[in-house]
Amino acid sequence: MKNKRSLTEDKIIEFVSWELNVPPTYIFPSSNLSNDLNLDPQDKMLLIAELESRLDVYLTSEEAKTVETIQDLSQFFKSHASWVLSTRLFRVILVEA
Repeated sequence: MKNKRSLTEDKIIEFVSWELNVPPTYIFPSSNLSNDLNLDPQDKMLLIAELESRLDVYLTSEEAKTVETIQDLSQFFKSHASWVLSTRLFRVILVEA
């Protein structure tokens, strides 16, 4: 059975593929940023910073340090994005009220 990936994972894999010039077929949710994608700690932080900038979603430094896999990235960005979206929606509701 094929493992179903989330939209967030697909977008992150697409971005990482483009950023690292690695075919997306070689990147999986379980891909380790250091061991599988050969990122040193500084490169890992730069990749996370670029994702943060593009998605307008920011991880805490503690969260960024714990990211090891594509799936970790996906989970952190998905949880932060939903919080940011709900906060922005709440602001819109307050302004319109």
